[in-house]
Amino acid sequence: MNYDFFRLPLLFIILCIMQVFVFNHIQLFGCALPMLYFYFVLTMKKGMAKWAMMTWAFALGLLLDTFSNTPGVTAASMTLAAMAQPYVLDLFITREGDNELTPSMSTIGIKPFINYSLIMTGGYCVVFFTLEMFSFLNWARWLECVVGSTLTTLALVLAIDRLKYKKN
Repeated sequence: MNYDFFRLPLLFIILCIMQVFVFNHIQLFGCALPMLYFYFVLTMKKGMAKWAMMTWAFALGLLLDTFSNTPGVTAASMTLAAMAQPYVLDLFITREGDNELTPSMSTIGIKPFINYSLIMTGGYCVVFFTLEMFSFLNWARWLECVVGSTLTTLALVLAIDRLKYKKN
């Protein structure tokens, strides 16, 4: 039986529950929101169909929008991130790479995974906070939110990935 048949729904449920009940209630320095649910898009397989990636990301975003009172912001941002994920991932892996590759520190290397995660998370936060604020009148606040959320989310993603793939 296909491992993804169980992995994706389980990861979907766990990340959604963690975000709704834990991370939505944490806001560091009044602007940095940890968005661990983004790990879902980061770790989608290289060969996964684009329509499936975008559907999963949209569903997670819509569910989180429902619980977070951010109408459509998360769904739109997650869908855009899922659309960009294969193209950004191609920058950090070889063309001959396995089509069933799941991005992680152990599969693509520590430095490429950090760079890949930084670009994806930073781009996601730019889109998310641009849609949420829908104004550049307070650009300093926007920049604080983007940088703070990118760094906290990146730290969480790297910690989870390190724990998940730790070799003894």
